[in-house]
Amino acid sequence: MPPASRLLRLLGFAVPAALTLAGVQPILGAATGSVTAGWAVQLAAPAIVAAALLFVAARRFDRGDLVQPPWFAAWLLFPGAFLLAGAAAMCILGALVDFPIIAPTMWALVAAGTLAWAGAIVVVGRASQ
Repeated sequence: MPPASRLLRLLGFAVPAALTLAGVQPILGAATGSVTAGWAVQLAAPAIVAAALLFVAARRFDRGDLVQPPWFAAWLLFPGAFLLAGAAAMCILGALVDFPIIAPTMWALVAAGTLAWAGAIVVVGRASQ
């Protein structure tokens, strides 16, 4: 079993990577003609920008293998990951259909998930011993 610090780094990469992959889906939908380019940008841009910010936050607050995250790390990271998974689902759904409620819902999920995830990464990074 790898040390908890390595698993935390893996999560710090996997969550933003999944959001980036989901954020690209509306662009692919626009390329195939299933949705308009404007609609695709409305969905893709916030998801990709948020994923980039989460990558930066994870790298910035990573303290390496010298310290281990606290026992409550998973409980802090779970709400942000859940919200970001919802945002990713909205991106994928938005790549298929142009339904007006998708964009504001995705923006709200991206904003809340980014704040929750980045805040948890900061707290876990500082609480690591």
